Amino acid sequence: MPLTNKNDVKRASKGGVLKSRKGRTAILRGLKVKSRTGRSVTLKHLAANLSESHEMSKKQTEVMLDDLVNLVTKHLKKGDRIRIPGLGILVVRKRAARMGRNPATGEAEAPPNLLAEAVGVAESAYAPSARALALLRGKEISEKDLKESGGAFTLQHVETLLGISRQAIDKKVQDDALLAIPGPHGRRRYPAVQFTNDGTVPGLQNVLKSLPSANGWFRLNFLVTPDAHLAGQRPIDVLKENDIEPVLTAAKAVGVQGA
Repeated sequence: MPLTNKNDVKRASKGGVLKSRKGRTAILRGLKVKSRTGRSVTLKHLAANLSESHEMSKKQTEVMLDDLVNLVTKHLKKGDRIRIPGLGILVVRKRAARMGRNPATGEAEAPPNLLAEAVGVAESAYAPSARALALLRGKEISEKDLKESGGAFTLQHVETLLGISRQAIDKKVQDDALLAIPGPHGRRRYPAVQFTNDGTVPGLQNVLKSLPSANGWFRLNFLVTPDAHLAGQRPIDVLKENDIEPVLTAAKAVGVQGA
């Protein structure tokens, strides 16, 4: 008869079946492993369940959950408390740094931030360089360009707008017929400013090909920034008027600096 619980083991032991203490311990450990019913549930599992109950695609539900996790993380990093009925309150608490241990020597070792203080690293060493500040400024400009130009669409939005498949959208991006920028979670986003009721602005492909950089943020900045070659107008606005040649001239005159 198989041993299925602790009482079975005790009875077997009293009857002389399991006299060895080591044998009883091994059996009990096996029972503990078998009695565990919990399993690791990922966001994909949750998304699959939610997509069925809310009539959404799994991909859309995964994106929604990813955004939720990022939003929760953002608030926690800011020091906010997040109250979730049924779960409790999420909050990040600071605690004293723990001493680590060098795996090679076994000796106690201070964490990196304490080590920096111990060896007297100058505060000036932490100051961002001009190049680092330029990267930060570039990010700020990109976010400003995107926000002021109307934000960006997801892949699903563009499928609806253009009435074409994902494969066809990817082909347009590769052929410079559609502008894409990096989005959250590594997924592309498509600046809304390039779209019209009939598709995309006239001449977009030729203009993108004429620009000296394939960087999506660089291209967006060109399209939404007033240009002296266009009497201070934004290239995207001139394209919407179907006046393509002046924009091509302006695009070819652009120099790549930090693109």
